[in-house]
Amino acid sequence: MPPALTVNHVAVLLCVVVAVPLGFLWFGPLFGTAWLRQMGMEGAPRPDGAAMAKSTLIYVAGSLLVAYVLAHSIEIWRPSTWQAGPDAPGWVYALNGALWNWLGFFLPMQMGRVAWEGKGWGLVAINAGFDLTRLLLFALILSYWR
Repeated sequence: MPPALTVNHVAVLLCVVVAVPLGFLWFGPLFGTAWLRQMGMEGAPRPDGAAMAKSTLIYVAGSLLVAYVLAHSIEIWRPSTWQAGPDAPGWVYALNGALWNWLGFFLPMQMGRVAWEGKGWGLVAINAGFDLTRLLLFALILSYWR
C-alpha cells in the first residue's frame, strides 16, 4: 500500500516565518561579526535596501524549500504513514529528521567550502550551526503540528 503522506502547509509557512528572525539573530547580534570576518567581508559597506530585500527573498524561498522537503522526510518515517502501527512521540521524528538531514546534506556542503573555496572551519561552524538550529526548529514545528 502506498504511503499516506500528509503535510501541513500552514506549518511549512510557519517555519518560513520563524526562519527570518532566526537568520537575523544568528547572522546579526549572535555571530554577525565573526561571520563577516570568516567571509573576508570585514569593513565592507553594508548592502543597500534593494540588495537586502533581494537576499531576504532568496533566503525565504530557500527556507520554504527546506521546510517543505523536511516535512516529507519526517512524515515518511512515521509508521502511521504506512498504516504500520502507532507513531513515537513527535520529538523522535524531529530530532532524527533534523540531525540526519543535517549530517548527510548540510554539513558536507559546508565542508566543501573549506575544500574548494578556501574558507575556514570557523565559517563552517557558524553556517553549519545555523543549518542545524534551523532544521531543529523546523522539525519540531513540523513534527508536532501535523
